Amino acid sequence: MGKLTEAAAFYAGFAGRVLPEAYRQRSLALEELRRCVPVSVSGKGETEEDLGSGRFPAGQACCFLFSMCPGVDRGDILSFMISLHSVAETLGMYRKKKDIRDEKEIRDLLGCLSAAVDPSRDLPPVDPSGNFACGAYCADAKRQAVPASGRTPLACHTERCRLKLAVLPSYRHVSGKIKKYMQMYIDLQAYRHYPPVISTDLLKTWSSGYLKRYCDISCWEFCAAADTFLGIAAMYAAASVPDLTEEEVRLLDEFCFPWFCGLCSMLDSMISLRTSPGGGELNFSSFYRNLRECEERLVFFADKTTAACRKLRDSSLYMLITKAAAGLYLSHPEAGFGMLRLTTSNILRKTSLRPYRTAGLVLRMLRLL
Repeated sequence: MGKLTEAAAFYAGFAGRVLPEAYRQRSLALEELRRCVPVSVSGKGETEEDLGSGRFPAGQACCFLFSMCPGVDRGDILSFMISLHSVAETLGMYRKKKDIRDEKEIRDLLGCLSAAVDPSRDLPPVDPSGNFACGAYCADAKRQAVPASGRTPLACHTERCRLKLAVLPSYRHVSGKIKKYMQMYIDLQAYRHYPPVISTDLLKTWSSGYLKRYCDISCWEFCAAADTFLGIAAMYAAASVPDLTEEEVRLLDEFCFPWFCGLCSMLDSMISLRTSPGGGELNFSSFYRNLRECEERLVFFADKTTAACRKLRDSSLYMLITKAAAGLYLSHPEAGFGMLRLTTSNILRKTSLRPYRTAGLVLRMLRLL
C-alpha cells in the first residue's frame, strides 16, 4: 500500500502542477505552428491533428517528468521540450506528407534540430520568407506570409530552444551529451525511411560501430534508445543546477543511454505493435521472435535502468521518474489488449512497477493523459 501511495502522490503532483502548464504552453505552440505549416502540404482538417492536438503521448509526457527535479524551472523546461517536439513533429509531418526518403534530404530537413540543441552552432541560413533553410520544407513555406518579426514560428521555436539551453547554469557540462543524443536521433531518421530491405541494412551498419561499446543490446534496441528526446530532457534538468560535476554527467549518461531511453522507447514500440501499419514505419519491437523475448528484454532493461539509477546522486527521485515513466506506458489501453495483456502482467510480476501502472490507470481514467 505504501508504494501505491508513493506512486499516486507523485502522479498527483505531476497532474496538478506540470500537465496544466504543459497544456497551456502546447496550446500556444500549436497556434503558432498552424501558421507555419506550408499550405501546399496541409489538407483541410489535418493540421491540428498532425501537430499533436489532444492529450500528450506517453513519450512526450515522460520528458515532462524531469520538471519535477529540484532546481529546475518548470516553465522553462516545458517550454524547451514543447518547442523541441514541435519542431520535430512539424518537420516529421512534412517529411511524411511529401514522402521524403532520401538520407541527404532528411538531414537537410532536420538541420534546425541540430541547431536547436547547440547554441554555439551557426543557425541555418534564413531565406526571403523568414524561414530557416530546412531543406525542401522552405520551398513550400515561401508561400506563407512572413510575420512582422521576420521569423516564422518554426524559426522562433528553434531559437527558443537555443536560448533556454544557453542560460542553464551547467550547460557546458552536458552540451556534449545533448548534441550526441540529437545526432543519433537525426542519424536514425535519415536511415529508417528507406524501403524496409534497404533501411534494415543501413541501420545495422550504422549501429554496428556503437554496439562495440553497448555490447549487451541488439541493433534494434540501440535504434529504439536513439529514437527519443528523453536523454535530452534528463540532461537539461541536470544542467539547471550550478554545482553539476563531470562525474555526475557521466553517470547520468550511463543511466539515460541506452537503459532508460531504451526501456521507455521499447515499451512505446511494444504497445504500438498491433496498431503499426504493415509495411509502414519500422517498429523496433517487431524484430523480436515473439512476445516472450520482448518481455524478457524489457525486464532486462528495467533491471539495468534500476542498477544505473542507484549510482546517481538523487537516486530516489530518478527511480520515481523511471517507474512513473514505465507506468505511463504499462497503463496504456493497448498494454492490456490481447496477448499483450499477458506480457504486461509478466513484466509487472517481475518488476516493482505494479503500483505505478495502477496509478497510471487512474490518471488515464481522469483523462489527464
